Amino acid sequence: MTVGRKCGCRISHKVRRTCFERLTCRLSLFHCRNKRLASGKCVAPEQVHKNIFKGVYPMRKILPFLVLLTLLAVTACAPQAPAETPSPPELQHIDLGVGFIPNVQFAPFYVAQAKGFYAEEGLDVALEYGFENDFVALTAQGERQFAVASGDQVILARAQGLPVVYVMKWYQRFPVGVAVPASAGIEKPTELAGHSVGIPGLFGASYVAWKALAYTAGLDESAVNLQEIGFTQAEALSQGKVDAAVVYISNEPVQLRQAGMEVRVIEVSDYMNLVANGIVTNEALLRDNPDLVRGMVRASLRGLAYTLEHPDEAFTIARQFVPDMTDEDAPTQRAVLEASLALWRSDHPGYSDPQAWADSVQFMRDTGLLEGEVDVESLYSNQFVE
Repeated sequence: MTVGRKCGCRISHKVRRTCFERLTCRLSLFHCRNKRLASGKCVAPEQVHKNIFKGVYPMRKILPFLVLLTLLAVTACAPQAPAETPSPPELQHIDLGVGFIPNVQFAPFYVAQAKGFYAEEGLDVALEYGFENDFVALTAQGERQFAVASGDQVILARAQGLPVVYVMKWYQRFPVGVAVPASAGIEKPTELAGHSVGIPGLFGASYVAWKALAYTAGLDESAVNLQEIGFTQAEALSQGKVDAAVVYISNEPVQLRQAGMEVRVIEVSDYMNLVANGIVTNEALLRDNPDLVRGMVRASLRGLAYTLEHPDEAFTIARQFVPDMTDEDAPTQRAVLEASLALWRSDHPGYSDPQAWADSVQFMRDTGLLEGEVDVESLYSNQFVE
């Protein structure tokens, strides 16, 4: 039993069960208010219900009230319209230039996209493929928000007045080295003197790495027969067309070993701490929308961490983004990803080492790769690395 809110009469739960019974209850309350004023007595709802049908209450007096209560009851019993589900917030479109062609080595970005890490930051990231220097220029001009680029490209861009900033370190070691047949007995850079060395061309990361290796090891470049061979390093080395080749250490050496050829790799990172690939943006975006940059970095680092922790799943995801990978290619490409993991691991993911930037600038100036002055502190930012 509960006490009526208006007149104090006791109303049973049974009376409240249906819409019609609630109508009777309300009529009882109406009757109570009027009768109580005259006699101080209340009539139970059940009795009101009976009296209506016995004609105790004149219909002309109660009809208006019955109509009103009927409308109220119908309204109360009508099904409620479902609440509108709020639309998800609109994602901001972002272009990220990652490299020349789809490749399993871009797995961290594929994972960040497929697992929804970018979407959780409010970003709809489109991965673009092309030349690194083009992406750097487009990013500097604000036509692209982000690009993947190596430290040397950032240094050269800043020297030309392009306002790009490196905001997340991806590769912890510069991924280029010189591969030689294991049987050649060549173990140090200086032992390349008198030999032919194949290189894709006198440009890009391969050329910068070659210059850095000769610079730090004291190798006289004139003592080496440097040949431009395009991106045919594995073929040229396996067929004996060159004695050594400048390679990406997680790519061609893996392919050669998978094909049964043992090679030794002289890694540039063992001789010099060049700044390797990372994410770059422009000064305007840093100034006007730092939260967007922070979200991009945070999601990319999550993709990197997930790839390191779940390489098999990351490889499965990457295959969806690399349409040209066949089942025959898959074992080699899985080995390429495994070799790449070692280049990405870090105790402080994303963080740029100031000394590495200073050393890179000094080397490029000493070897003639860089002309003009560059403010080292303007090249990078660690403010978005948590």
